[in-house]
Amino acid sequence: MSAGSQRRLRATTLIGAIVVVSLLHYLTPTSHFVLHPLLQRAYYIPILLMAWWFGWRGGLLAAGIAGILYIPHIVMAWGANEEYSIAQYVEIGMFFVIATLIGVLADAERRQKQKIQETAAKLSETYAQLQASVEQVRRADRLSALGELSAGLAHEIRNPLGGLDGAVQILKRPELPAETRQEFAEMAGKEVERLKSLLTNFLDFARPQTPRKSFLEPELLLQSVASLVSETARMAHTEIRVEFNGTGQIAVDAEQIRQVLLNLALNAVQAMPDGGEIVLRSRQEGGSVILEVVDQGVGIAPENLERIFDPFFTTRAAGTGLGLSIAFQIVQGNGGKITVSNNSDRGATFAVIFPLVSGEPESVPVRKATA
Repeated sequence: MSAGSQRRLRATTLIGAIVVVSLLHYLTPTSHFVLHPLLQRAYYIPILLMAWWFGWRGGLLAAGIAGILYIPHIVMAWGANEEYSIAQYVEIGMFFVIATLIGVLADAERRQKQKIQETAAKLSETYAQLQASVEQVRRADRLSALGELSAGLAHEIRNPLGGLDGAVQILKRPELPAETRQEFAEMAGKEVERLKSLLTNFLDFARPQTPRKSFLEPELLLQSVASLVSETARMAHTEIRVEFNGTGQIAVDAEQIRQVLLNLALNAVQAMPDGGEIVLRSRQEGGSVILEVVDQGVGIAPENLERIFDPFFTTRAAGTGLGLSIAFQIVQGNGGKITVSNNSDRGATFAVIFPLVSGEPESVPVRKATA
């Protein structure tokens, strides 16, 4: 049923109700003193509903119809009783007062509702536009990131390709001595290995492996990393110290996180050309386990702290700038986060943070792992 048909049905029903009340008035003997006052108040029901559904105009129409139908009954049945008749006319006047009041309130309520609906529609439209804008920004960010990655990869590939091209051009000379030929062949081989390493790192960054999580003791992980990096540290006149502070278990992929910590430890060795001490430390803070790699190196320039995990960002001439980006992705994939800060005296601290595991998490396979 359409809205117009529904409104017509309502109006017809209410006017019919007024006619029925009037007929009951005419058909009820005047000796029924109780029924007549009840019928008189019954007019208010259709009048109020007309005013509420159709506004003050509808209310006044209903009040007018009720008055026209009721006045002849007053004259015929109660004309001899002047006081009672006056009271009935006053009652008819109240029909108009109540109809007007309710109708005005109903109209105001409808206007307010319409404003709310219009505001809601505008907000919905604005929200849709905002979502579209956000999606455009996201697409722009993705394209920007892709552009940066492509530019970084092209830059990193160009250098070894240049060296490889130069070596190949020299190797083409027929009069080249055997020793020189061997030297440039080795140089070309090194550049090829450099390219293979770069592409491997890029693929690790672009397609990170899904972690196979297991329960792990952080102390065992740090001891394993200290053993792996000990020989490199000794050759660089650097000491490795491991500190445990009674942490609980974490749920991570042991091999992936060992790779992250090993990368951080090797970076720390390279950051201390004059030697020093590297501290591998585990500690618990609230509901988190924090694994720290603390060095006594040159630290990180303040303007580089926010960019240190960006792909292809590096301050080393021989670096690809993917190591820390890969570490960032691995830690995120294992449900943790990685941060960096400069120490108060010298050097920097990389912190790898994971939630403390209490019991057996549902999302983690139940198997014990050792580092």
